[in-house]
Amino acid sequence: MQNPELVTADDLVSWADNDARDAQENFPRLVRRLLQETPGVSGVSVRAGNGVSQPGYDGAAQSDGTASVLPRGSLVFEFGTSENVQKKASEDYRKRAVNADVCGSVFIFATPRRWGNKDKWLAKRRNENKFAGVWVLDADDLEGWLEVSSTTHHWISEHLGRQPGDAQTLECWWQNFHNATQPKLPLGMFVAGREETRENFLKVLDENPQTVTIQADWCKDCLAFMHASIVGDPDDHSNNSVPPAIIVKSAAAWNRIARQAGTCILIPLFEDVDEQVAHENGHHVIRIVDRERVALKMKNGLRLPRVSRFDVTKILNGCGINSRKSYHLAGLARRNMPSFVRILTQNVSIQKPVWATSVGAPILAGLALVGAWDSSNPKDTQAIAALVGDDYKTVATLCERLSEGSDPVMSRVGSTWRFSSLEEAFLCLSSRIGDTVREKWKQLALEALLEANPTYGLTQVEKVALCFNRQDLPLQYSEELKSGIARSLAMVGAIEADDAQSRKLKDVVTSIVRELLNQAETDETGRVWNLLAPRLPSLAEAAPRQFIDIVMDSLEQGESSLLRALNEDKDDLFFGDPSFHPHLLWALEVLAWPEEYFSDSVECLARLAAQQPESRRRGNRPDESLVAVLCGWSNGTTASHENRLKAIDDVKKVSPATGWDLLFRLWPKSGLVITPPATPRYREDWCPLTDAPVLWSEWDEFRHGLVELAFSWQDFAPSHLEQLVRGITVGLLPEDRIRIFDYLERLVIRGNIDENCRYLVWRALRALAARHSHHRNNWSLPEKDIERLVSLIDEWQPASLVLRYVYLFNHDPGLLDCALHIDSERYEQTLEERRKGALSEILAAPQAIGNLTLLASEAGDSWRLGEMLAGLSQLEFWDIAQWIDSENEKLATVMDAYLYRALNLRSVSWLKDVLDDSRLTASQRTAVLRWVPVRQDFWEILRCNREDEDVYWRTVKLHVLPPENMRYAIARLVACGRAWDAIDVVSLSIYAAKRDGVATDLTVDVLIGLLHVACTQKSDQVSSLYYQVGKLLDYLVEMKADVGDVAKLELLFYPLLGRYREPVALNQILATDTTLFVKLVEVVRGGETLFELDQGAAFVLANTVVDGWRGCPGLTTDGTFDASSMWQWVESARIMFAKAGLSEVGDFYLGKVLGRSPKCADGAWPLPAVCDLIDEINDAHFDEGFVAEMCRALSTSIRDIYEGGRQEREIAQRYRTWSEQIRPRSRHTARLLKQAAEMYEKRAEHEDEQAELREEEL
Repeated sequence: MQNPELVTADDLVSWADNDARDAQENFPRLVRRLLQETPGVSGVSVRAGNGVSQPGYDGAAQSDGTASVLPRGSLVFEFGTSENVQKKASEDYRKRAVNADVCGSVFIFATPRRWGNKDKWLAKRRNENKFAGVWVLDADDLEGWLEVSSTTHHWISEHLGRQPGDAQTLECWWQNFHNATQPKLPLGMFVAGREETRENFLKVLDENPQTVTIQADWCKDCLAFMHASIVGDPDDHSNNSVPPAIIVKSAAAWNRIARQAGTCILIPLFEDVDEQVAHENGHHVIRIVDRERVALKMKNGLRLPRVSRFDVTKILNGCGINSRKSYHLAGLARRNMPSFVRILTQNVSIQKPVWATSVGAPILAGLALVGAWDSSNPKDTQAIAALVGDDYKTVATLCERLSEGSDPVMSRVGSTWRFSSLEEAFLCLSSRIGDTVREKWKQLALEALLEANPTYGLTQVEKVALCFNRQDLPLQYSEELKSGIARSLAMVGAIEADDAQSRKLKDVVTSIVRELLNQAETDETGRVWNLLAPRLPSLAEAAPRQFIDIVMDSLEQGESSLLRALNEDKDDLFFGDPSFHPHLLWALEVLAWPEEYFSDSVECLARLAAQQPESRRRGNRPDESLVAVLCGWSNGTTASHENRLKAIDDVKKVSPATGWDLLFRLWPKSGLVITPPATPRYREDWCPLTDAPVLWSEWDEFRHGLVELAFSWQDFAPSHLEQLVRGITVGLLPEDRIRIFDYLERLVIRGNIDENCRYLVWRALRALAARHSHHRNNWSLPEKDIERLVSLIDEWQPASLVLRYVYLFNHDPGLLDCALHIDSERYEQTLEERRKGALSEILAAPQAIGNLTLLASEAGDSWRLGEMLAGLSQLEFWDIAQWIDSENEKLATVMDAYLYRALNLRSVSWLKDVLDDSRLTASQRTAVLRWVPVRQDFWEILRCNREDEDVYWRTVKLHVLPPENMRYAIARLVACGRAWDAIDVVSLSIYAAKRDGVATDLTVDVLIGLLHVACTQKSDQVSSLYYQVGKLLDYLVEMKADVGDVAKLELLFYPLLGRYREPVALNQILATDTTLFVKLVEVVRGGETLFELDQGAAFVLANTVVDGWRGCPGLTTDGTFDASSMWQWVESARIMFAKAGLSEVGDFYLGKVLGRSPKCADGAWPLPAVCDLIDEINDAHFDEGFVAEMCRALSTSIRDIYEGGRQEREIAQRYRTWSEQIRPRSRHTARLLKQAAEMYEKRAEHEDEQAELREEEL
């Protein structure tokens, strides 16, 4: 009997008659689906949609004749939906019949219409023998084909408006699910973080028909995952590799669909399914086991993990939901997908969940006021029990029960309990909160949120001691409970008080916030503000008027506890109270979203910015918050752009300096970056769910308004005019750029401009013109604007000769007529000529040295200026010698460059003349000596004066040493305590000598002596010279120095070189001679010393080497392994440890050493010889060290915040594999490897738990 819910031939005809366009687009899809579902058909290729207009056949497939509805052979298809079927069929036939290669194909014309005389047409065409066969499929033929193709039959029925009740295609289900939310959920969300499961799912579908069980938290989540996996790219509906899927809801529908041969994915949503009959007819069966069911058999089973918070956050953000709400919603999607979908539903009401009407609902109602707590914290559990008026065991049992099922209201990670969706829970339960619970909640909130920090008043040492003796800490409420209460306050404060119960709750919230803030304000120390710091954004959202009033009052006072808290805010990351100022700023940013509190919030931020200039050193600053809130090209508030401009004007009234700074930071220019302001968590009426784009009209209004504000203020300081010029960009409207040009022109014509103002504006004009003159990009100014700039440059040119030329002596000064990026050689030549010309003109003018001093004080490239001055014959050293004694750093740098170049350009006689001149002061003498070149002829002059020579070697700026005098230079530097400087310059000098192919006078003994002496001298640059020390050690190896001597140096310098250079000689000594290894362990564990170091320094050195040595006894320099050498080494070491009374300690460290032994050639580990040695020793301390070394990676790791224990599981699997491989030879060693694997697996579980906590945090 025909199912009345499914389409018939009549419906197909009506489709073609009544919706011709849709039929034309989707009829090919119908045929394609029928071909894909039909047994014995392969190679399906059918164009649909826009593809129907492409040349070639409309479709093609191969048929083996299994299906009675199709002939055997190579099938080619043409489709027609027009009313004149015969005309369309004849045209298509004739067009294809002329091709020479058609004799091997079967021509099939398909139409959704009835064709009464098709048999006559078929007979005629078949007689022509053009094709191997000719077929026609009209509406009646298609009806028969659909009756044996259930999935496609349901698909076309759904497409044409039918709603079959007992079965539904997965595609139709998805459309209904997808359209129920706002915004519509993208497919990608349901495979986010599930890529591996998706691959495994698709892999199973490529195999023979079978049943696959998928365990999931929620059935609908699993259906969405399957559809996303099958469809893949949501824009590509031509996925031919995966069979169609249909959801079957009854046994009757199953019997009808599963017994039809085909290739489908059947998803039964009823019990007692006959899976075998489906398999026999070619269908896959997918059984979904959600948290309401238990899987008895998991053959071919998959576990559907929860979605990735990180990926879902990005996906939701891409849907237009703002970043912070995306993050919170993604967390909810992980905790409870049904609740997440309900939050975004377009339905105006939902049915109350079962838990909201159960006997445990009153307890849940009380818990909703707390939101979260730590079940391992006795103070938390006592407070919870007191709040709900029941024992905690009852509460725990209830929470355990309500955390199960496919729609859990409670969620637990580790010992932390929280609501999956606090908002939803409160909406459903708030009516059950009575007066008694409200009063208890108030008391708990005040007690918990005002709980003092027990480390307050302690010294850092006392704080550290308290952390190591946590039993001395008083029991405190958990951070989870405090944060949960604060969130609940914000949530209750955000509800619409439309009944008496809601009003009472809101009154309690207002009372709690008022009392908390009053206590903070009356506390003279400011400590209460610090205690409340992390809760401030929630308190602001809970009671905005009370919060903003208290903050405003505090800021208007000359002194207040809030200002005291701000000024005394400490950045003690480990022991201090939470940093106060960022939380206050975030709270004010939250309040800036609604129009009602916008102006007050901006005023508070302005007062903070004006009162706290030192806050600019912090990561969060009030001026940054103002920029984020008042930005014109992004919405950080619901206030209009007009009101934002008015707010900027109000900021100027509070603080003119802050107002001007804010104006130019909001000025339209390229490269603007802001950090989005904090958003309210629960008040959706304040902040829209989706980010509203800024319209061009709004942006034009705002940037024009900024220019209007600047001119309305009028009190332009020189620095403001300079910023106004710098702000002339294409970001401004053309008419506003013209207005600024006109203003500057009028201003300079009017006169009365001081030289400093004239210079600042001229400098900005010149730099702007130089930047834009040589570029024609989307950011560059148009030609007519550049012409205005050039004209203004001439008008604003300063009178001062120095100020006109100082720009030439900056790094990349920019030239109006020559560009560095176009012709660098010409640019450099032109710049050099103009610099020389400027210097000549300055020196030729009156007050030449005074002007030159001003130039040197202002120039950016001080070093280049000094070098040029040294080459001027008209300038004497004594003209500028006084710069050496100047406190101006730029003058001193110019003088350093001058002396460096002058001493290299001129002969030693010039140096002698300067040193012999009585005008030379002591400080000038030192400066001159510091730059004397490292050359023998200059050294001869210095030898004439012992004091000069000593000053020289104590202060000289070292470069490459003469290769024939390196030993002499080293000796002098070492004698002056500059051994580390000697290492630096000797390393460079060796490189230069090798490059130039010249020999040096260095010897092994000199270098070894230098490195030894360096260990006894201090220097601020030690940590930066690891490369140079390593190069000297390498050079010693090249010079065939004794291995033992090099090893000793590598040991001395190990803390410096450990991460940068492999100590080859030290490794060789350690691996072949047990004496050094035993000595190092004695220093670490026996209290011995080393190299006459103090015991602490010796311990650090020895421990670093023992712990960092990656070598192994028996491992030769060519990479081979000598088992007998290993045995001898270990035996010798054990004897020496026994003599030292360190047998147990020694065995532990020997176990660690063998834990670093090499792998076998096939990748297995440990080597058989190592296993034999472990069995032979058979000592618990040795085993402990061996396992400790294997577990070395547990001490440190770098991972993504949501990664979990992936790294540890991979290592554990490696050790388990090796354990199984080695077991036949050594059960003892295999057990140790398994022990290490278990330790890694335990850590993996811990990391999984921590990642889940972060993924599901509220």
